Amino acid sequence: MSERRPLVSLSVLKSAMASEGFELAPLARRDAGARRRIWEIVGASHCSIVGTCLTIAELRKIARRTGFLGDETRFNDYQVHGLFVEKMHDENVVSRAVQKHLDARYEGAIRKAKALDGEEALLAYWESAIDNGFVPGAYWALIGHPRLTPGVETRIFGDIHMMSHLSGAAHRGDAREVAEARREKAEIARRLASVIAERNDELTVLRDEIARLGAELREARALAAECESLRREIDALRAEERSDEMLRELAALRRAHADLREDHERLERRYERLKAKEARSLAPPASRSLAPPLASEIAVAAAPIADEEREGETDLCGRCLLYVGGRPRTVCRLQRFVEQRNGSLIHHDGGMEDSRAMLSELVRRADAVFFPVDCVSHRAVGAVKSLCESHGIPYCPLRSASASAFERAIETLAGPAAEAQR
Repeated sequence: MSERRPLVSLSVLKSAMASEGFELAPLARRDAGARRRIWEIVGASHCSIVGTCLTIAELRKIARRTGFLGDETRFNDYQVHGLFVEKMHDENVVSRAVQKHLDARYEGAIRKAKALDGEEALLAYWESAIDNGFVPGAYWALIGHPRLTPGVETRIFGDIHMMSHLSGAAHRGDAREVAEARREKAEIARRLASVIAERNDELTVLRDEIARLGAELREARALAAECESLRREIDALRAEERSDEMLRELAALRRAHADLREDHERLERRYERLKAKEARSLAPPASRSLAPPLASEIAVAAAPIADEEREGETDLCGRCLLYVGGRPRTVCRLQRFVEQRNGSLIHHDGGMEDSRAMLSELVRRADAVFFPVDCVSHRAVGAVKSLCESHGIPYCPLRSASASAFERAIETLAGPAAEAQR
């Protein structure tokens, strides 16, 4: 386990908490193995517990079950949070309901942390939970742990405090991106309507052409039937051993029959080509992601032509990309995304399950390395940067572990290379 440094120093955090009238909970003298209940936790932790370990929907459900808020629609989310925090200071119906809910929801985390003893073991469990994104369960398991020390409590409280600031900053950026995406969506919808109108006009022309060729084909089939009838007559003439004049007429009929067969085959081939073209035109345009808007617009405009369907996508030209850290459920989506763009993606989890010794070999195989700064250990980030710089391989830190952040980075980095190849 990597040694994680606190997000804030112990002295600074204690000073800030003291200035606001908070104090860390004293070590409770309880039976060995007995956890502190939420009303026994003194100080500033109630706000962080309610805000981190419970959702607003869960708080409102508990309020309805206990009759705490009465008409809960009178209170906004902030007021519901504040009222619950106030009720956690002593034992009552609401605090007991919250205690029961948290113990049931995070039973697995509590069970894993039960046998931990000493600051080193408690901090190792906490750092592992942060690296794997299991912060709420680990926070509840540790904040009520019977052997929690003041140093560990200060550390985890400081980490939660700083995470709330980082989350707020990320939310503001996401709101701006959502507004921009909505504007782009409206523009793409307008262009799509124009493309559909043009396609409908083209379908009308194709249907008229198919109708004309269908009439010609029916005429050709009638001629083919007539040719078959002539063939039977020729066989009859050959059996009767007609005169030389009849033989010359037979040769002329054979030539006419061959010409008609060629015309028939030509019309059949043209008819099938036009039917296939109509089928392609009637197919709905493939849905594309709104993340790179210009690429989506190019793909929609070019949809009627099968060979140009993927012209708007970035071509990675067989490059191998390495993704370090992130969430396992997102990696499969990223691999499909890269493979659709003529590339390959290899993954290293940053040291939790994969051996760190593998990281050096994977970096040497990669043409570029990506890692989300919010879902990878500091030690893994340092190792990736050092290896990339020593091998001259570009690396790109991502602001989050979301698939959209990776896709935007791919389009940004691969765009100039694609222009150079053109």
